[in-house]
Amino acid sequence: MNQLKEISNPRKEHIAENFGKSVQHYHENAHVQKQSAQRLLASLKPWTGIIPSGPILEIGCGTGFVTRGLYDLFTNRDIEVTDLSPEMVEFCKNHVEIPEKFDGNVTFEQRDGEFLQGEKEHYGLIISGFVAQWFKDPAYSMGRMLEMLKPGGLLLASFPGQDTFKEWKHHCESLDLPYTGNELPDTEEMVIKLSVGPVQVDFYEDHVTDEFENATAFFRHLKKTGVSTNQNDRQLSSSELRQLIRHWDSIAPNGVKVSYHTVFIAAKRDD
Repeated sequence: MNQLKEISNPRKEHIAENFGKSVQHYHENAHVQKQSAQRLLASLKPWTGIIPSGPILEIGCGTGFVTRGLYDLFTNRDIEVTDLSPEMVEFCKNHVEIPEKFDGNVTFEQRDGEFLQGEKEHYGLIISGFVAQWFKDPAYSMGRMLEMLKPGGLLLASFPGQDTFKEWKHHCESLDLPYTGNELPDTEEMVIKLSVGPVQVDFYEDHVTDEFENATAFFRHLKKTGVSTNQNDRQLSSSELRQLIRHWDSIAPNGVKVSYHTVFIAAKRDD
């Protein structure tokens, strides 16, 4: 599985390739993403009895943090497991054990969740963990997903919000350096845009912290987990990056803490 079938632009190819190279490290070290997946599944449990019939679509399976939970919650549903990276799809397929009680059908496919092609009013549930931040227009792409839900269907998603990496931003501002992290979804904008039409939107946001030995370890972690793909034109020179790292380490000699603004959205189509 090495063909990027639905990817038609260099930006998406670059994202897929970086994740493809980082599969094993991501699986072992993407702690915030794994924690977010567990919370996403916990928020799904109260909905399981009211989701309409129809297949379930997972967008951005990664290494399977959400996928296994879907098997446990929906033992007799058809589940379509997808990701932009074919290597991630293959890893998920080979490493996430399907429990014996599962009596549905599972398919694995490389697909780009940002440009989904599919039948309207087809799915009972579409779920996506830490993926929307890679969409050029997250609210628009998720709005298209709502069209693919059956009446009463649920779109459930988590993503890092606009206040993620506030420490990184703060130190860049202190040094008058450009912040080179990617622009992340604005929660208020997302909720307002998804609320247009026959849909009920609920959301929850929180902050979680990850810790690293030093600033260098943090930036290496981003690269090794495949999430460092730069989607803007801002880059630091080598000397600017060294300046940032020295400053950050001097402020936090006992290790750096990095905040993630985690957002969970549930959008239910009216019956």
